Amino acid sequence: MSENQSSKDNNASTSQNNNKARNKKIALLIGGLFVLGLIIIPRVWAKFHKKEIVCLNNQTAIYEKYKDAVVLVKHTYALQISIKGSEPFQITVDDSSLAEKTISGTGFFVSEDGKIVTNHHVAEPWKYTENKLEDFSELKNHISAVLPDSIDKKDYKTYLESHWNDYYENEGEEDYSEEDAPVATTTPVANVDSSSVNTEVNDLISDNQSEEKAITSQITYTKLEDVEIVPKTVEISVALHGSKDDWLQCKVLKIADGDEVDVAILQLSSETLPASVSDIVDLDNAVKDDASLKPGTNAILIGYPMGLQLANTRRGIKVQVYEGQINKESDGVSIQYNVTSTHGASGSPVFNECGQLIAINYAGYDEAQGYNFGIVAKHAMSLMQ
Repeated sequence: MSENQSSKDNNASTSQNNNKARNKKIALLIGGLFVLGLIIIPRVWAKFHKKEIVCLNNQTAIYEKYKDAVVLVKHTYALQISIKGSEPFQITVDDSSLAEKTISGTGFFVSEDGKIVTNHHVAEPWKYTENKLEDFSELKNHISAVLPDSIDKKDYKTYLESHWNDYYENEGEEDYSEEDAPVATTTPVANVDSSSVNTEVNDLISDNQSEEKAITSQITYTKLEDVEIVPKTVEISVALHGSKDDWLQCKVLKIADGDEVDVAILQLSSETLPASVSDIVDLDNAVKDDASLKPGTNAILIGYPMGLQLANTRRGIKVQVYEGQINKESDGVSIQYNVTSTHGASGSPVFNECGQLIAINYAGYDEAQGYNFGIVAKHAMSLMQ
């Protein structure tokens, strides 16, 4: 009887273990299918349920739809100093090369979390200046000539600011000679030997200079190779169409590789789309095949040429719209059009006659209007992925 009971218990235990193993396999299978579903289903849905492209009627309709999505960008930057690997710092001195510089550009919202497409040269303007390859050797020489090696890191800034002009004094210093001594122009108040006084004064000056040179010669100054000049953003912000000097803080999120594709992504520090922006520029509906952009077709630009100079009105900041035609086929990176554009319009969205994004405005010729260029939309799309 006990053997039969033991056999039943073993069978029940084996059956229970088999059920647990089977249930575990089923759970793993369901989990795997769930994960695959999360990956595959959205892609299948996107493929067969693409947003319908609604063709806008004209330039005015395109302007009305996207004017609030296009922003004026203000970027202030300056050269900062790093010594012996210290944290970069900025000094305030009477030297224009170290003064803060501000440039303006254009950008446009492309996501609900406040991402903005603009140009690389708006996000990092110092990389696109005429002196972008400058090694700042003159500034480095200046710093190494006035900053003693013994100065503590925490005192770099204050010391340089208070001793910046020492460089010019030392540079123009010359040895005095008897011929250089100042000539007395007033009548002596007492009957003394003037030649004797001059000799004593010259001796005193000579002694003082010798002492100063001896002290100076004992100072070890900062090595040139220990000085680094670093361009850095002081502030980057955007203003909305219709606002009155209200600037929203931004950060540089992403930049295209290399210098050829002049595109960057900014993002509002709040990571929230402003309530006044009802329509973002939808990159999913942008023209992906730039070979389809044919010369003679319309190109419509919304932006801020000349920055605040043109944008600022009695009713606040106002964006502008310009229309032209595509002049030349795309080369895979950029496309040419004759839309009016100038400084400040860098980063403006360029649309076709249906309101689809075709390019990001980035360059033109100062000498003549009608020769302007945009980076084709697919490069902004790939940067956003």
